[in-house]
Amino acid sequence: MILILSRIEIPEDKIQNRNETLLYKYWKQEVIRFSFLSMSTHRYELLGGSGSQNENRFRKGFLFSFVMMLILFALFYHYLESTKIVMQCPAYAEMPTGSPNGNSENSTTPATTTPTTTTAKPRVWDTMDGEGYQFEIETTPVVLDPRFEQLNNLAPCKNLATVEIKQEVFDKIANVKNEFLNCINPIMFLDWVPKAEQCDQLKAFESLGVVPFDNLHETKWAVLPKCKEENTLLTLGIGHDTIAEERFNRTVPNTKFYGADPIIEPNRQMYSAFGKFFPFAIGKQPGFTKFRVLPNQNQKTRAYVFQDVTTIPFLYFVNDILKFKRIDFAWIDIEGGEFEFLDQLHKDVTICQFNVEMHMKFRPEDGAEVFHDFIFKVLEDQKYIFTKSLHTEKGVHRMFFINTVDRECLAKFFS
Repeated sequence: MILILSRIEIPEDKIQNRNETLLYKYWKQEVIRFSFLSMSTHRYELLGGSGSQNENRFRKGFLFSFVMMLILFALFYHYLESTKIVMQCPAYAEMPTGSPNGNSENSTTPATTTPTTTTAKPRVWDTMDGEGYQFEIETTPVVLDPRFEQLNNLAPCKNLATVEIKQEVFDKIANVKNEFLNCINPIMFLDWVPKAEQCDQLKAFESLGVVPFDNLHETKWAVLPKCKEENTLLTLGIGHDTIAEERFNRTVPNTKFYGADPIIEPNRQMYSAFGKFFPFAIGKQPGFTKFRVLPNQNQKTRAYVFQDVTTIPFLYFVNDILKFKRIDFAWIDIEGGEFEFLDQLHKDVTICQFNVEMHMKFRPEDGAEVFHDFIFKVLEDQKYIFTKSLHTEKGVHRMFFINTVDRECLAKFFS
C-alpha cells in the first residue's frame, strides 16, 4: 500500500505554496525510505533474527508514515477541488471564444469593467446511421399562411357520422364523379396513363377546391376542411424533404403529423420538429423487405439504393399503433413499396384523400399489373376519383385521390 502511495505524483504547479512543495518532497522521500526499511526488517525476522531492536524505530516510522499519508490525501483532495475536473463528451464541451493569440476580445476593457466571457458550442452532428445532412439554426420567424386564421375560426365539426349533409353536397359530388368517369373511361383501354392529365381540366373539378403544397421535388394536393376539429396527416416515405408538411402545418391548424421512413437520419430530426416519426418501412407483411431508400450520406446526390429494411404491415400501423378510425390526409411516396398494400386502400381503411406516387419501374415483375388492377378497382367501386395525374417519366405516375363515398369525409371536406 505504501509503495503504491509513494508512486502517486502531484504536479508541482498545482501545489499552492513553497511550504506545500517542500512538505510533498520530504514526505515522498520518507515514504520510500520507510518502505525499504520495513521490507528489510521483515526479511531479517524471516531469517530468525529478533525484531526487538527495531521495534521502537518501526513504531515511530509507522506513525510518521501514517501522518504523512493523511497529509497526502489532504493535498490530493485540495488538488481535485482546485482544478474542478468536469467529465463530459469533448464534442459537447464549451469552448471560449477569443482571438487567435489566446486573448479575449474584451482584453482591452478597462479594469473597472467586468469582461463578459462568451462560450460557443461547436456544431455537433446528431446521427444514428451516418453523416450527410447538417441542420442550420432557424433565424427567420415562422409566418402563418393567411388561410390559417380563417380555418381556425371555422365552426366545430360536431359528430361527422351523424351530422346532416345538404343535398347540394351530394349533387355536387355526383356531378364531379359523372364527369370524371365520362372522361376517363374512354381512354382506359388505350395508353391512358399519360393521357389522364386531360381529365384534370374538367370544369366540375374546380368546385372541389383542390390546393397545392409544394415540396422540394414535387407537389402534394389537398382539399381543406370546412369545419374545425383535429386533423391527421400520415406521411409514408419522408425522403429528407418535409417542406410540404411544414407549409401544411402553417396553413391548416389542429393537424397531427405522423411520418414513417426506414432511414432514420435526417428524417427523424426533420419530421420530429412538427410531428411523430416512426423508423420503419410500411408494407403488407412484417419482417425484412428490400426497399428503395435514400441514405443519409446521399442527401446531395439524391442517389437511391436498395436495402433490406424493417417492415411493419400497413393495417397494423394504422389500426393498432396509431389507432386511427379515419385518416384525413395521406401522402404516400415509398419508391415502389406502395404496391405492397394498394389493394387494402379499397375497403380496409378510411382515407378521405391521399397523394400517391406509383413506381412501376422499380417493380418490373408485377408493378404494372398491380397498378392496373388497383385503378380498375377504383373505377369499379367508385369510392375515389383521382385528379392531378402527372406522368413524370416512364414507369412513374403521381395521382391525387378523393374519397366521394364515406360520410365523414363528405361532411368534413365538402359540407
